[in-house]
Amino acid sequence: MGLKEYLQAGASLTRDNIEILTDVAGSGSVDLGSAYVLYAIQSNTSCRLRLYDNLDSLNNLTEQSRAFGDTNIPASISLIGDFTMAAGTYTIDPALYGVVGTPSTKLTYYKIDNAPSVPRLTFGRYLLEDSVISTDSRVELPSIQVSLSPGQLASGSVTNADIPRTYLFVSASVSNTSAPIRVRFYNTQPILNNTTEKNRPYASETQTNTLLLDAILTGSETTYFVPKIIGANIQNMGTDLNIIKNSFSTLAGKHEIYYMIENLASVGSSQSVTASVHVFSLET
Repeated sequence: MGLKEYLQAGASLTRDNIEILTDVAGSGSVDLGSAYVLYAIQSNTSCRLRLYDNLDSLNNLTEQSRAFGDTNIPASISLIGDFTMAAGTYTIDPALYGVVGTPSTKLTYYKIDNAPSVPRLTFGRYLLEDSVISTDSRVELPSIQVSLSPGQLASGSVTNADIPRTYLFVSASVSNTSAPIRVRFYNTQPILNNTTEKNRPYASETQTNTLLLDAILTGSETTYFVPKIIGANIQNMGTDLNIIKNSFSTLAGKHEIYYMIENLASVGSSQSVTASVHVFSLET
């Protein structure tokens, strides 16, 4: 289910403000909706504010002690955003996305630090999901299964009617492997034959504009993407803007995803890798 289907089903996907009074130093929760766009935060005082999609992330001791600006965030932490704020309005650009772990509660969890007085916070948000109507926008993509020797890379595509055309990457995991696995996703198919991109080291900037996601995963935990990433299939989008703008009856994009998966181990035996990805559908 995408945004269009939600609206057709009668969902009220509104843009509004949510105000709360927090503690000077502490934590809590706020109902911002089960999935939303966060585009502004207003505070009446200076403070550091962290927002999470689930309670386990808030209670993680390593995350609690992490200094502001330290980007070494544990993979299991579903951080939405980390802000050091002065009194006033903080415009979030680009906007951030929340997809809470338990949609029935609709709770986003927060942690407050370095506040000289009790912060009164106002969140500017746009709802993306009405959990009373449906949570069908939460989709696990068809698993990708490949057998990889140390240092080997496999590429290909997955076609399935359940793969949305446009979506948010929420989390991913790999199984059946003890080796670190590099996973890349792209929005068009021709890149799979690009030798330069196949050989690009992880720390090097890509020279293509088709890369959606480049992550190193292990089999020990689910990795949450911070921030969440918008993915879209543009395989048959075309380049004529007038055609794109006036072709509402013919949806662009395909129900496909294009991948490269690489075994980063230098030694060892072949690994039968299963990669699983969870997304939030914006367009079916």
